[in-house]
Amino acid sequence: MTSIGNVSAVGPPGRARRTGPLRRLAPDEWRAFGFVAPLVLLEIVFVTIPLLLGIYYSLFRVDYFELTAFRGLENYTRMLTSPTILSALVATTVFTIGALVLTLTVGMALALHLERDSRWNVAVRAVALVPYVIAMLVGSLLLRWMFSKDAGLIGAALGPFGLGEATILADPTAAMGALIFNAVWRDSAFAMILLLAGLKSIPPELFAAARVDGAGPFMRFRRITVPLMRIPILITLVRLMIHFVNVLTFALILTGGGPNNATQTLGLAMYRLGFVEFRLGEANALALLVFLFNLILIAINLVLFRQRRGAGR
Repeated sequence: MTSIGNVSAVGPPGRARRTGPLRRLAPDEWRAFGFVAPLVLLEIVFVTIPLLLGIYYSLFRVDYFELTAFRGLENYTRMLTSPTILSALVATTVFTIGALVLTLTVGMALALHLERDSRWNVAVRAVALVPYVIAMLVGSLLLRWMFSKDAGLIGAALGPFGLGEATILADPTAAMGALIFNAVWRDSAFAMILLLAGLKSIPPELFAAARVDGAGPFMRFRRITVPLMRIPILITLVRLMIHFVNVLTFALILTGGGPNNATQTLGLAMYRLGFVEFRLGEANALALLVFLFNLILIAINLVLFRQRRGAGR
């Protein structure tokens, strides 16, 4: 085989195949492009065009879908200095950290406990997945009813202890706790699935050798499971973080952002700006700021992934 420039000759002289970006595509490659093209078109129509429109609208004052005045970067300045948005940022941070730590902990505990493929473990896995497969709207409505002061199960259970008059959703701290509980209750199964897949990739011979050497469960978890699960844990961590930063349904349905905006997250703030107050210019500016924050999280994920992969080589 000889090659000169961008032309490679294979087999008999005189038959040369062009390589590089200008070469003729094979029929299989055209068919592959045919399969991908509709998805690319859908991505352009439903993602790229709305994103560009959002950037355009964020530069204007938009009242009820009507562009009234050009503001430039003023909408972004207002969002970065608004007390309401800063309060929503604090609430989002508290909610994200609390939900992230508890969801990852519960998901890891479930994955470790249900790793063996016994009939009992398979049945428990199916039960654990029920909250995740239920729509977020339905699950949040169910928990709102449970936490209700008048007819909720929580109030009925606490009644014999003299705590039946407790109003969980009316107290800022308790309402944030209920919001975090909603996230943990639903998304622990998602963390379990990702972490269970990582556990299945660890060779069982390592644990058997550690048992022979006298290593206990904690030592095996610390010395074998955690080092070999760094990538699955990292992927689960970032996926959950992005989900919790952007989620709307939990706060909208369960607490409504109350009391006194104590549980109003950035997603709920965007919803209210755009679809309640119809300040679409500022809502788009806030959405783009959150989008940039998501890109930062993705970049951190990629950097950490590459560092861990490089360290493992």
